[in-house]
Amino acid sequence: MNTHPLFIDNVAFAKRDDQISGTLTLGDCKRLAEVLQSAEIRYELQGENNLGRFTLRLDIDAELQATCQRCLNPMPLNLHREFNYLINDAPLSEYELSDLEANDDVDLIEPSPAMDLIVLIEDELLMALPIAPTHDEDCSANIKEGVAQSGEKPNPFAVLKGLIKP
Repeated sequence: MNTHPLFIDNVAFAKRDDQISGTLTLGDCKRLAEVLQSAEIRYELQGENNLGRFTLRLDIDAELQATCQRCLNPMPLNLHREFNYLINDAPLSEYELSDLEANDDVDLIEPSPAMDLIVLIEDELLMALPIAPTHDEDCSANIKEGVAQSGEKPNPFAVLKGLIKP
């Protein structure tokens, strides 16, 4: 579990070319705990001062345990993601704005004296998770006992069929 606060002044962090890394679990990430069974999330945040433009680079390696939506059994998800952020602390030129709009590799974030890194990591992982995770292979043989598949509902009128006299 996280043992240090993860609130940073993102502009000062980037100005100093600072770096922070660590590991998070579901105990640290309340919103991820609602959709996952377990998680070990390793992160590294690097700040950079690029000629007065402040940027952050976030690398996330996550070993997650989701629930397969087909068989309802545990399903591992391993994600590696890299994110680049430009801190919007000064007006952008037209050229910079058009470059940002054309480039999906960089996201704008607002300057913050207390940016919550856990919230940022959770946001990025929640967006990266599949909407309905399922095993790659056919897992219908692994369906838990008592779970009805779509189309396999018992006919409520089947009992009445025995009452009909031939």
